[in-house]
Amino acid sequence: MKKGVARLLAFLLLLEAIFFVVSGGGARLSRDGGSRCEELYVAEEGETLQTISVKCNNVFILEDNPQINDTDDVGPGTVLYMRQTV
Repeated sequence: MKKGVARLLAFLLLLEAIFFVVSGGGARLSRDGGSRCEELYVAEEGETLQTISVKCNNVFILEDNPQINDTDDVGPGTVLYMRQTV
């Protein structure tokens, strides 16, 4: 059952990412000029989980993205969910 939930979350994340990209979203920083990223982040060429974590000030990337099994799973176009903290 745990695998099914992880697959469902990955599928929903994929659908949300498609909608986000189609609606003109992208890998943008928050409007307040801070170092937080939008809820969905699209990895760019040369980025790693480490650089994205620093850029977005987010240490929960692996925990919040069950589709990432290994740090090498991130490449250009990989869509990542970014936990929004206050």
